[in-house]
Amino acid sequence: MDVSKKKAYETSGSPLIKCSCGAEILLVPNVKCMSKAIEDHVEEHKQKTQNFTEADAECLSDDLIAKVLTKASES
Repeated sequence: MDVSKKKAYETSGSPLIKCSCGAEILLVPNVKCMSKAIEDHVEEHKQKTQNFTEADAECLSDDLIAKVLTKASES
């Protein structure tokens, strides 16, 4: 199965949150896993973005957490 089709199959109908960079993160019903996914994504931003400060990391993390809570409350 082609990778793009596999990804679409795996996430179709699944709740996703979207980062300001456009990346989509699968919402899972496990707080520890969700926290790890957010931390990993913030770490990607740190590595890819010049001058990405701890304040930027905290704002991004807070935004993603808010999106998780909003999406979870809709379920």
